[in-house]
Amino acid sequence: MTDTSSSGPGRWFALAALLSANFLIILDLFIVNVSLPSLQTRLGASFSQVHLVIVAYDAALAVLLIIGARLGDLYGRRRIFVWGMGLFTASSLICGLAPGPGILIGGRVIQGAAAALLMPQVLASIRVMFDGASRARAFGAMGAVQGVAATLSQLAGGFLIERDYGGLGWRTIFLINLPIGLAAMLAARLCIPETRASVSSRLDAAGALLAALGLFLLLVPIMLGHDHGWPWWSYAGPAAGVPVLAFFVRYERGLSRRGGVPLIEMALFANRRFVTGVSAVFLFFSAISSFFLSLTMLLQFGLELGPLAAGAVFTPSAVAFFAASVSGPRLAERLGRRALLLGVLVFGAGITLSAAAAILDVANMGLIVAALVLNGAGQGIVIPLAFNAVLGAVRAEDAGMGSGISSTMQLTGTTVGVAVVGVILFAAIGSPELLDVDRAQRYGHALAWATIYNLAAVAVSFMLFARLTGGGPASRAVPAARAEAAGD
Repeated sequence: MTDTSSSGPGRWFALAALLSANFLIILDLFIVNVSLPSLQTRLGASFSQVHLVIVAYDAALAVLLIIGARLGDLYGRRRIFVWGMGLFTASSLICGLAPGPGILIGGRVIQGAAAALLMPQVLASIRVMFDGASRARAFGAMGAVQGVAATLSQLAGGFLIERDYGGLGWRTIFLINLPIGLAAMLAARLCIPETRASVSSRLDAAGALLAALGLFLLLVPIMLGHDHGWPWWSYAGPAAGVPVLAFFVRYERGLSRRGGVPLIEMALFANRRFVTGVSAVFLFFSAISSFFLSLTMLLQFGLELGPLAAGAVFTPSAVAFFAASVSGPRLAERLGRRALLLGVLVFGAGITLSAAAAILDVANMGLIVAALVLNGAGQGIVIPLAFNAVLGAVRAEDAGMGSGISSTMQLTGTTVGVAVVGVILFAAIGSPELLDVDRAQRYGHALAWATIYNLAAVAVSFMLFARLTGGGPASRAVPAARAEAAGD
């Protein structure tokens, strides 16, 4: 593996190239939301097809992340980054030119697969290129970029669709990826050093197939279940996914004992600090995603704000996110492990205030914005420090695998959180045939009920992060984990 942890100022140019991928991945995760009415009217998409435009990207990204991480370990992270960016750019062109819903959904699947190639290379490259305080600053920059992309997606999407440049309408939200993607490919070739893990360059194809199948059965029925009234397959899929993943674990352990190179080194799961960290990431991101679902429902359906106006409400949160993520490393230098825990508490306080605002005065935008500022600041502190702590619990040669597992748990948490809170929300809202005078209050109370799950997830993630930050160094944890796994 190439050691670039002390390669000088060039690594910061490499970081900028890497973070272009983070920007595009997060941008396309959210920008589609504001285009849904336009897709229905101008593309003739049904409600189910519109939902698939969102789910196709999320599902492909979540299912293929671990494979993308392993490909980077085996064949070089810069190489896979460039391939992934090329595929992402080409799939964005397919989406932008799609003549019908079917081609658009297929393009989104390819786009999600490309994102799965990109995201692990960003995390793993940061892990091996930086160390100590510089790594904390690099993860802080990553968090800031993600926060800006998440909010800019809402504003930029609404602006582009309303301006309707060249009569392209919703197509522009995909076509803007082309110049960014081409520039990122060139920057990657010039700036990003090549790194890879010290393993045989052979992909565990059977393990990759089992992992993809198990995650598909576990996640996709949950994503689509509510849209179809929770039919039998929405329960049968996850039920079948569990034994498939259990067989995957047995297969990977057997391959490792036979001297092969598994898709996932199961010794990582004997590393208690790593398992604690990814569990905390799962819960924290489930709270983030589900809270934003509740708030979006309140703003657009309860208070009946337009897409651009609703996106503007999130702007103070993005400013707070950016400021907190940039200052997070300095906060960590002062407070140590308490900085991460403080961020979780600030995020929880924002959720609590939003629930109080929804109950007491749902139309009081001042309280909602104040809650979002706390919410964004908490996320800005937690996200970069959490990934730094989780990946700091593994050795550098396990960085790609660890980043893939961490990202998969992040997206799985996002999916589960949205599914759970979606059930709570629609049960609390009741009949869609609401009188206008009751609409805002009904959606506000639904948000408050959904907050029970949010706060429970935040509370458990707080306890897990407390255990993670109180552990010993990774250099002792991982070898011990390997020895323990060898005895299975």
